[in-house]
Amino acid sequence: MTVKKEIRSTEEIIKDTLSSLNCLIEAHRGYAEFCETDDKKAVIFCGGQCAGCDDKCIEDAIKERLPGIEIIFR
Repeated sequence: MTVKKEIRSTEEIIKDTLSSLNCLIEAHRGYAEFCETDDKKAVIFCGGQCAGCDDKCIEDAIKERLPGIEIIFR
């Protein structure tokens, strides 16, 4: 029996991660949007209460799934 492994793009993983955090982010009256990635860096736009927040919840959640990626917030 052959097991088929699903290969997901960096973009898909980041979008899924942001989606999973959406309730938490919205509860703090903020939002986070995926902007772009080159598989080594990801750019995330944060607004509302999340803009300028020092909490690393978004970065930590993404790095848990993609340990080698650099997160840039705008």
